[in-house]
Amino acid sequence: MPAQAQDVPPADAVILRRTALDCQIRPYGVTDQRVLARFLEVPRESFVPAGGEPLTYSDSELRHPLAAGGARAMIAPLILARMLQAAEIRPTDVALDVAGAAGYTAALIAGLAARVVALESDAALSTKAAQNFNALGLANVEAVCAPIADGAADKGPYDVILVNGAAEEGLDRLLAQLAPAGRLLVLKPQTAGAARGVIYRRDGASFSQRGLFEAAGKLLPELARKPDFAF
Repeated sequence: MPAQAQDVPPADAVILRRTALDCQIRPYGVTDQRVLARFLEVPRESFVPAGGEPLTYSDSELRHPLAAGGARAMIAPLILARMLQAAEIRPTDVALDVAGAAGYTAALIAGLAARVVALESDAALSTKAAQNFNALGLANVEAVCAPIADGAADKGPYDVILVNGAAEEGLDRLLAQLAPAGRLLVLKPQTAGAARGVIYRRDGASFSQRGLFEAAGKLLPELARKPDFAF
């Protein structure tokens, strides 16, 4: 359901956000009032790629170009909302947002958790995220530019880690940065280009894994399966 968000007054942008909330997110099974409030409060138009403003409040995938080539996709709001709801973020939690582009997911989490680290490997996107956090007065979010598969162990451990995209492998270092009873949310590729939302939970030195819902999301190159060596 496309909705125009380019060059509209702030009051109209709030209407667009509420429409997206009522027509996309609530019907997808999101009932957590704290999560719903964040989608209403955070101006997604501040985080979309240049030229993508008209699709800000649609369910279309928006992509930020990366300096190294390719793009960093923003997870569709309805899928992101389901992931945040499943994470059960508490006001005392420390969260790591992985591959969040210009910082939209981290900005949402900032109103749910005590502290957020926004990890992005693209320097321009990480700088943009820091600028967005500052513009919105989000003092509890820190932008960190580093390889996403490495995590940010020096700023953890984390009660919640949310990966903005699909991963085939390479989650070991991220999982190791979970606090006791910590949760990691990610999309796992399935057949025919589909994906599934998955939650990992830490229990001592072991991890449980549970599928959540059918989804769609772009595979993160840094977390893609390495091709088998062939002679």
